[in-house]
Amino acid sequence: MPAPGEGKISCQLTAGRLFQTISSAYPLKIISPKAIPNTPTSTEEEPSQKLQPAVSYILSYGGGIVHGDQIHVDVNVGSGCALMLLTQGSTKIYKNRSGRPPSYLKNPRNDAKFDINQSYQTMIMDVAPGALLCLLPDPVTCFKDALYNQRQAVRLHDCSSSLVLLDWMTSGRMSRGERWDFAKYFSVNIVTLGYTPKSRGEQWMDGSKILIRDALLLKQPGDPSNIDQLDEPGSFARRLENIDAFAFLLILGPSVEQISRMFVEEHKKYRIKAFRMSKTREDEEGVWWSVSEVDEQGVTGVAVRAAGPSTEVIREWIKRRLLPLQSVVGDSAWSMYFNA
Repeated sequence: MPAPGEGKISCQLTAGRLFQTISSAYPLKIISPKAIPNTPTSTEEEPSQKLQPAVSYILSYGGGIVHGDQIHVDVNVGSGCALMLLTQGSTKIYKNRSGRPPSYLKNPRNDAKFDINQSYQTMIMDVAPGALLCLLPDPVTCFKDALYNQRQAVRLHDCSSSLVLLDWMTSGRMSRGERWDFAKYFSVNIVTLGYTPKSRGEQWMDGSKILIRDALLLKQPGDPSNIDQLDEPGSFARRLENIDAFAFLLILGPSVEQISRMFVEEHKKYRIKAFRMSKTREDEEGVWWSVSEVDEQGVTGVAVRAAGPSTEVIREWIKRRLLPLQSVVGDSAWSMYFNA
């Protein structure tokens, strides 16, 4: 029986058939609709096109994470599988409230690790050789005075493992006049290579080599753990006048090599144009973005950072560039993301 807020997702190929198992406990909910693989059109299909697609939606009761929630999800993607992890809307982070959270939301395992007066979401993901994981959630939206911490750790077993990871956020509930009014947003993404089974209780990073560690911390001046002591709430709004969405996109491995190459080629043209037009650095779609090439321990790909004037602009910008992923995961799985 999982502890409150804990969930597990596993997909494996057995005798050529896909088997997916899930479990979750309140306030977390996971659903897995069936994705139909594409029918091969010839015997010369690329290996990436033979991956068996699976889809899981990570949800929460009430549509968001409330004060004191501790969400923890373990994900395992077996060889030959392409798992898409999605959400059915933005992950809303509700405002911090004084006092202890309800006892039934506490996870005893994490009691000594985390401040129970803040909200946490942790995802630990294993990607087997020849497998693909696509973490493509809707953005995180922090309400006024919210305190949010997020960690996403991915273990690639070897250089044949592939990953598409999207981590993005909005400035808040702009329709309610809340723009960069949250108290704290902290997100860490870690990718490691190599996997050595460890006994229960040992650190997962043992035996693995860190390929990428990316962190973003945004907090209001003052003490974020005490809302009453914050200085100048909304100070981000003045410095980020034209920015209402940030995105970090990581694309690694052979299954998505075409997308990596497209980003690199497009970015070269974008940099030349930005240099010639020194007055502006955004592209035709109104997005500021950059690409860092990754080549570590035989793992290749790109890390992309983008900022834009609205969630809709960033969403369409990302989906347009991820379109080749449709041929990898299949039309059925892709439509669940594209039409979300």
